[in-house]
Amino acid sequence: MKTVLLVAGVRGGSGFFQQLLDNHKEILTLPGHLRIDDEFKNLINLRNSRKISEKFIQMYPEYFDSRLNTFERHDKLGQRKNKFFLINREKFIEYFVKINKKNNKFDKFMNLKNIHLAYSFAKGESVKKKKILFLHPHLVSWTKELVKFINFKNYVILHIIRHPLSAINSAIKNWLNYNSGSSFFAKDLYFELDLLLNGIFDLTKLGKVLIIQYEHLHLKNITTMRSFCKIFKIKYQNSLKEPTLCGLKWWGDKVSKKWLGGINKNYKIKIDKKFFFNRDLIFLQNINKKVFKNYKYEYLYPKKNIQINFFPLKSELLVFLNSIKHFNRWKQFLSIPYFYFKRIIMINDFRLIKTRLPRSIGDL
Repeated sequence: MKTVLLVAGVRGGSGFFQQLLDNHKEILTLPGHLRIDDEFKNLINLRNSRKISEKFIQMYPEYFDSRLNTFERHDKLGQRKNKFFLINREKFIEYFVKINKKNNKFDKFMNLKNIHLAYSFAKGESVKKKKILFLHPHLVSWTKELVKFINFKNYVILHIIRHPLSAINSAIKNWLNYNSGSSFFAKDLYFELDLLLNGIFDLTKLGKVLIIQYEHLHLKNITTMRSFCKIFKIKYQNSLKEPTLCGLKWWGDKVSKKWLGGINKNYKIKIDKKFFFNRDLIFLQNINKKVFKNYKYEYLYPKKNIQINFFPLKSELLVFLNSIKHFNRWKQFLSIPYFYFKRIIMINDFRLIKTRLPRSIGDL
């Protein structure tokens, strides 16, 4: 069984892609991403099967009662947005204990794999045809920790990206608007910029990486999903055209405040100039020119060779004002100049990267 690790780019639609795979009979997955922290490591390091399964339920209660995950709108599934799913906890524990008895010796990977198998059994699925263990560590940092922590024998990293300007526009616009910007400050903006500029390159240091372009999931869905199936030697199914969760229609998370109806054949890139100076957009285009060229993204603004922009981005100024609006501690306020200078240094480092970019599945 091949292991696939899904890593999100900036507003790349990792949840959307995972939900497209939901009903595939050959893919073993959970209804969300894994948090690769100390608690997760302690869970996988346990040797008592009952304790492992009980601890997993404690850590991820939303996997057993989707009403608990309101952020991802797992409480509003189905055509009428009034459905949810329940997974029997006792059955999950029973299946996990039974499956894990076959482990002759302690193995972290088998503990993780058997959690997925037991969950699939508890859902009422057959696992005989499963060919892919699909994990969603979500963050680049969590993926690094997962690869370091578990000895994977055969794995591929899937990284979802979108048009660089569209990606950073979506992140800044949506997070500043979500809950009035109460969770988007200097460190969060730096995180998005770092992921935009360095995410692909950081992942290539961990192993084989393949790219999925968010635009292709909408505009070239059948071609992209058939290519995905061919690469991983699984059958193409019509379910790959509809994002679902436990078979129920999924509508996207709360951040964008939109209800995503699934594949959008009329998808278009939109930039909200309220969050950018023109020089910001031209600058971000230029420092991402390798990505633009390799993944055939359209330049939306004039090509100019702006190497370094020492002026604050408009988004940085907006985050500064947002920090004043939501001021609750000096550390948050003082982080503004710290992450501004860190961003400038990070972009300088980015200019020196020579790594060859991975292939895009939709163009294979």
